[in-house]
Amino acid sequence: MKLSFQQKFSSRQEISTLLGGDPCKGIAVSAKTDTILLFMNSGEIYTDYFYPAGSYASCMYTGIGRHGHQDSTDNNMYQLNIAVLSHRSNKKHLLVFEKKEGAFFFVGEYRLKETHQNVQPDADGVLRRVFVFHLGQISTTFQW
Repeated sequence: MKLSFQQKFSSRQEISTLLGGDPCKGIAVSAKTDTILLFMNSGEIYTDYFYPAGSYASCMYTGIGRHGHQDSTDNNMYQLNIAVLSHRSNKKHLLVFEKKEGAFFFVGEYRLKETHQNVQPDADGVLRRVFVFHLGQISTTFQW
């Protein structure tokens, strides 16, 4: 099967059925393919974004977890952030989807270029450490 740039999906469940992975979380490790699915969070606490403006060449993606330090092993989302950090050594592909106009669109396969941590308030306003992933697009299609 093949995914193509701007291929439209009506729901997260449709993507989950096709590729596997949690149909709700912003980072989902596929149970069917060697992929990690990333969903851009335009309406969340932190807005992930593509750059340069109008391009899908690169993106900044904030790690998963609304509460607590994202780098803490006590955080139940810790392993999903580590999956992104270690995707190359674990031979996993990063697939990015963008939600717009009530649907999800495949925008490409990405690779982690670098990461940094930032201090940002969580959903309750408590300061915590978050991962910020710098991703570069390597393909506008994905075939498995």
